[in-house]
Formats: sequence, structure tokens, C-alpha cells
Amino acid sequence: MGSTSTDSPLAALDPHVYGPLEELVQALDGAGLDPELLELCAARIELMIGGEASARAPQDDRERVVLAFAEQYVLDAHGVTDELCAELNAHLSPPELAALTTAIATLEALARSRVALKGVIE
Repeated sequence: MGSTSTDSPLAALDPHVYGPLEELVQALDGAGLDPELLELCAARIELMIGGEASARAPQDDRERVVLAFAEQYVLDAHGVTDELCAELNAHLSPPELAALTTAIATLEALARSRVALKGVIE
């Protein structure tokens, strides 16, 4: 999922919040989910929210459904359908799905924070 860094401008703003976030990111990196899926989601979320990343197209059904979930989650989490959940469950184990959902929420929060703090942390 990429790592955060203690010299990040976000860390300088509030290290008490950022420390646990760093731990969460590290835990997600070791949660057993394919790191390429996490990087793919991170790039797509960054592109959707910040517009400053390039995201490659999905290369198989697993990547397609994971990206569809990430996009829908960011746009409107209430719009995640039962059909999309069934597809996710066909491609990911329950622990992988838990890690993916937490990762997407974390990536979205980080991307939105960067946009909201643009100019403050640069």
C-alpha cells in the first residue's frame, strides 16, 4: 500500500494522530493481501480524489472487481451492491476482504487529507 513516513508533512501537523495511522498502514501491508492490488487501489483512489496519480487498467477479473469496489466505495459506499460483494467474495478470502476494505478506507482518508491540506502541508 506504500508506506507513510515520519518526515511526511501530515506527520508534522499532528504526530499523535499520524503515529497510529503509520501503524495501521504497516499492518495492512502485512495483512496477506496482494501488494499489487493495494498499489492498484491506491493509485486509482489518488487519481479519483487528487488527480495526481496514474492508474493502470485492471488486467484480470480479480483486479477488475477490486477496482470496481474501490471506486464505488470512494464515490458512495452505500452504493456497493450485493452482486459486487458476491464477486469480491469469489475472488478474495474473508481476511483479504477485511484488509482490502480497511485499506480502501485508509487510502481514501489519506487522499482526502492531502487534498484538504493542500497548501498547508506543501
